[in-house]
Amino acid sequence: MGKLNRLLPEYTGLIERARANNRQGLPLGGAYLRYANDKMQTQMLPAAEKLYKAENERLGDDYGNAKPYPWFAIALGVLALAALGWAQHRNYRRTNRVFNHGLLAATAAATVVLLWLVVGHTFARSGLDDSYDNGVRSLNVLNDARISSLKARGNENLTLVSRGAETTEVGGRSEDKFDVAYRAQMKQLGGADSGLLGRAADLADDSEGGNPVAEAAKNVGVWKDRHQVARSSDDSGDYQGALDKVIGSKDDEPTGECFDNVDAALDRALAHEQREFQQAAKDGRGAMSGLAVGAAVLAVLAAAGAVLGIGRRLSEYR
Repeated sequence: MGKLNRLLPEYTGLIERARANNRQGLPLGGAYLRYANDKMQTQMLPAAEKLYKAENERLGDDYGNAKPYPWFAIALGVLALAALGWAQHRNYRRTNRVFNHGLLAATAAATVVLLWLVVGHTFARSGLDDSYDNGVRSLNVLNDARISSLKARGNENLTLVSRGAETTEVGGRSEDKFDVAYRAQMKQLGGADSGLLGRAADLADDSEGGNPVAEAAKNVGVWKDRHQVARSSDDSGDYQGALDKVIGSKDDEPTGECFDNVDAALDRALAHEQREFQQAAKDGRGAMSGLAVGAAVLAVLAAAGAVLGIGRRLSEYR
């Protein structure tokens, strides 16, 4: 987090320098923009992904700690019931009385606590499993999809900024570095039946979560088609036509419109899955609400019942 806080002002400063130079028509603006992108790709995004991974690991640890049954507490409850049962049997053998009201009340209280613990934890586990299956997994995939779309959009813009200044070898052929990166991110993003969007569609368990993903996949397809038109214009020397097709007005049917639609659809899907996660987690937590206080009260009642029950029998022999 500290690294991101330090790099963000540097990045925004480079963007402002690029904007100032571009307004003056100076080619230096493109260099500043490429430098800003390099800082974003090689320093900021890795730092953000590292933070994202660390938070996911923390969440996984929390799930791992929350899901196991409290076997020690259950064992204590069983031992308490066994002790109370032994005490009542011993009382019956010595006094020939079937019931001791105090011990019976203590046994009932201990049974309620034990059942509350087991049943409550079972429901809590179910809620946690549901929050993971219908929340965390979908959120992870959707976040990755959004990151891929953002990277693809950035590389698409830089393809026009660099104008072939940076190339890379692909299959023995020299290609624009940023266009290659764009294609890689779009492949990772996928579509309705492939990539991250395909996985998100499979994980969506209702129409409210599935429809935005389907809309995003549809717009990704249109985005790819429009990108091809922009690349054809750029390759044929029509730079302005390519520019209009990427960042032009709505009448130009730019790829930027598709990206905005993809981002908005993913935002809706993320919001829905976040609500599902919070509700499932709340349901799981609700199953355990009041257990600590209730168990303490019942334990006190059980102890009081045991003491009164035994004390009453003892008083008969005084």
